[in-house]
Amino acid sequence: MIIIDWLILEVRRRYLKKFLSQSTQHKKRNKKESLRIKNNRPHEVFYLHQVDDPYSHLCCQVLDQLTASYEIKIIPLVVGMPPQSTTPEVELLKQHSIDDATIIAPYYGLNFSTKRNEIPIEMIEKAQSILLSTNSTRFASKAKRVGEALWQNNRIALDEMLKKTKPITHQDVKERIEVNNIKRKQLGHYLGAVFAYEGECYWSIDRLPFLEERLKDLNVRKHNKELVIKRNSLKTNTPLISSQKMTIDFFISARSPYSYLALKQLIELKKQLPLKINYRPILPMVMRGMKIDLEKGMYILSDCKRIANQKEISFGNITDPLGRAVERFYSLFPYVKELNKEEEFFDLFLTAVWANGKHGYLDSTLKNIIRKLDLPWDDAKKELDTDYWREEIENNRKAMYKIGKWGPPSFAVKNQNNEVLINLWGQDRLWLIEEMMYLMKDKDK
Repeated sequence: MIIIDWLILEVRRRYLKKFLSQSTQHKKRNKKESLRIKNNRPHEVFYLHQVDDPYSHLCCQVLDQLTASYEIKIIPLVVGMPPQSTTPEVELLKQHSIDDATIIAPYYGLNFSTKRNEIPIEMIEKAQSILLSTNSTRFASKAKRVGEALWQNNRIALDEMLKKTKPITHQDVKERIEVNNIKRKQLGHYLGAVFAYEGECYWSIDRLPFLEERLKDLNVRKHNKELVIKRNSLKTNTPLISSQKMTIDFFISARSPYSYLALKQLIELKKQLPLKINYRPILPMVMRGMKIDLEKGMYILSDCKRIANQKEISFGNITDPLGRAVERFYSLFPYVKELNKEEEFFDLFLTAVWANGKHGYLDSTLKNIIRKLDLPWDDAKKELDTDYWREEIENNRKAMYKIGKWGPPSFAVKNQNNEVLINLWGQDRLWLIEEMMYLMKDKDK
């Protein structure tokens, strides 16, 4: 790699390290709060609601609880589909969102169920029209009712609500949705089910605790009320003892920061639970011809940083391994796999590029990793820059798509009979693996 490429990576590394640092984040927050006070604005939380999005249906169920618990003003914005450039596999995302929301809703005391995966466009437009005509004080209850009608295909209920709504023309609905989509981009996001407060976005139920923590720090919590978002669990204080062993096919990418966070957590989880992990590397989405918008890329890194801080995982000194670094790393994977060192191999490399600012394509970086595995570099070097790995990586991609996922980190969780228990996507769902173990515990009795 020529020196100019090295310099580009190094400049980017230094910029991101400063951008993601705690001091920079604190300065941004303080500046935003000072400006809010100067302009005499209340604590305004924008909420982005997409009527045909399962996660939005979950979020609208907690809006009233949030306003009851915090001195905030929620400003709901009805938005449309995410930009196509941010959702490369639209149909897979739709089905995944339905399955995922159905699974997690009971753990949060929320409701979501449906037997459909496609809502007719005319019903979507009716729902948008109803909510665009609803004032903010009634938005939460109306959004919940509209969502129930949509997901249960209750056209009668939807039409009844529409009759009681001030009419909006099709063109007006389209224009207002587009205005809200532009606002969404300005706020720094691309999806529905997003809360935005003073420069930061919080996606879905999973990120609401971060918003609540920020609001609590600002002393706007009413009457010392408890946090709104709480996840129920089957876990008890007694140790989990089970003869049931689970196997996880972990579809992992060396360029995915969420894969890095998932890996660190899985390693810890394996110390507590009888788990076997099969590491199945795949090419990064960008190296598979997909694109990532700037706001999506920056949100992902900022999101990973706050998750890493919460989990006490080192993150933020980043040297993007896209391209040659990934390919050289993967070329060593078959050699390492044969010696049963996959987990340590991935852990060392991902830590190097996502936390320690190492250039992953350099011989020195890879050599150091191999030596930390107590393996001879001379043997490993023979595999470096070969193409033998590509067939396995492509087979892994096909297997990932077969379980309905399209990007890392994804997980196929199987029991000891190799039967699939559940397919998951994202480090956010690792807690479900532990829940599955508690569900299986009764089978030992």
